[in-house]
Amino acid sequence: MKLRCVVIDDEPIARKGMEEYVADVPYLSHVGSFESAADAKVYLSDYPVDLMLLDIRMPKQSGIDFLKELHDPPLVIFTTAYPQHALESYELNVIDYLVKPISPGDLIRLCKSIRLFSIEEPSNRT
Repeated sequence: MKLRCVVIDDEPIARKGMEEYVADVPYLSHVGSFESAADAKVYLSDYPVDLMLLDIRMPKQSGIDFLKELHDPPLVIFTTAYPQHALESYELNVIDYLVKPISPGDLIRLCKSIRLFSIEEPSNRT
């Protein structure tokens, strides 16, 4: 079973890079990319997602504030250029916190853990 994954990042180059990394992981299915939390929120209200690759510093609403307002969030990996938000992110029960530039190996390592977790703990998301 593939995990449905979205990428949320205001930087087009970073978003494209993460999309390419996701495409290289056989058990991830890239189902959407968004340049803002507002755009992602619209999508998430209609479609189930298992994993979000979420930037922290974005215009209008940060990834942290966006995650805090989600009622039943999917698994989250923060992807950011700013390491100073790490502690706060872990208080939100994210899977991990990757500091840009991110390598494909970083994402693959995390996704292997996520895949094992999702197999052992089936999601109640439909």
